[in-house]
Amino acid sequence: MTVDYDAVILGGTVQGREAAALATREGARVALVEPPGAVERCVHRQIVLTALAQAGTAQNSTWDALRSQVKALETVAYPHLSLDGLATSGVDVVLEAGQFSPRPNLAVTTVTRRLRSRGYLLAPGTEVTVPDIPGLAETPYLTVDTLLNLEALPESAIVLGRSGAAIALAQSLAQLGCQTTLITRGDQLLPTEDPDISAFVEALLEAAGVTLRLNTRLDAIHYKDRFGVSLVDGDLHKAQTLVLATASHPVLGPLNLSSIGIHPQIVHGVATALPVDDRLATAHPRVFACGPAIGGYWAEATDRQDGAIAIHNALYLPLRKVSFLNRPALLHTTPEYARIGLTADQARRWYGSEATVVQVAFGQILNPHYGNDITGFCRWLVRADGQILGAQICGPGASELMHTVALAIHQKIPIQRLDRVPTLSPSQAEIIPLM
Repeated sequence: MTVDYDAVILGGTVQGREAAALATREGARVALVEPPGAVERCVHRQIVLTALAQAGTAQNSTWDALRSQVKALETVAYPHLSLDGLATSGVDVVLEAGQFSPRPNLAVTTVTRRLRSRGYLLAPGTEVTVPDIPGLAETPYLTVDTLLNLEALPESAIVLGRSGAAIALAQSLAQLGCQTTLITRGDQLLPTEDPDISAFVEALLEAAGVTLRLNTRLDAIHYKDRFGVSLVDGDLHKAQTLVLATASHPVLGPLNLSSIGIHPQIVHGVATALPVDDRLATAHPRVFACGPAIGGYWAEATDRQDGAIAIHNALYLPLRKVSFLNRPALLHTTPEYARIGLTADQARRWYGSEATVVQVAFGQILNPHYGNDITGFCRWLVRADGQILGAQICGPGASELMHTVALAIHQKIPIQRLDRVPTLSPSQAEIIPLM
């Protein structure tokens, strides 16, 4: 069978474009099939969450300035991954929705093209999951994608969900002066983390002015000039704006995956993730997946190493493996929360008395005092031989500090050797020798 490409990427995310750029640099023949506007929405969400977090703590920040900043950042984000740049480098860019066609030979088809390849990579975009709540579908609710369509900061808002986006949005809106309530069915705000860390993040939101309603069941939602959210316990919450920030799910429906034997995980009737093995292979031997499509609570906020591994495995042997456990993730709160690896509860359950929790407050180093913000801590889970099993960092600059921890975990550098790492003063890195 003759093929047209070494890899066809069904994209819609930054990971898809990065995989296309990487494969082309290595000499592969690549086609990128991407629904128009999908990547732009992905980038918009990322910028909105980051810009909102910064605006929430900035003095004299305005809604107009925030909207202008987001538009400006969108014009300069990922210039190396522009469609024109990818096309110039040799990627065959197809701005159409695509789907698998298994007969007579496996291919991806669009309205105008049929593309045959040695390997295929799934990197589709995501959209917010709309829960089955009576009345919700008939209301003009907002999402992260549409929030900045508002001409002015709303006076009050209800945020539905406990996703990373929901937590960050609720805190930022409250810090900007919006009366904000976050409502979720979950009894813990961060379901993947230790209870004390979830409680710490809950305290951050409450300190910002967010009203938290955890472990809450919704009865109905209605809209007449204002939103009304009726709870099963009889309470009624009203607000000018409703922001739907429940967990997102990959857009898999148009891909015709069932025709090639790939069946997504289904939760409450919604396809939430693509099952893959540790080589990012799906149920079809020639189809791999990466990005938010492979699921998990942190799917939209983790690193993008899986894209490079997936495109390598679609093209070459030997196959590489990805460590799902040791992938860093970021929550856009103020201060930031970053995490990697095992939690304290998991470390004790897996390693028993060998696991030790080491925790240092950011107030013990000088740098945070310059910004008058010493809130937060650095927690590492360490094995008796010095192996770092995981880390949770909540504090200013947590995302930057996490790079050092991630490197130590991936390179198997024991904690005893990290005190040899030179650090500048004053800097957040000064906390490392204290661990």
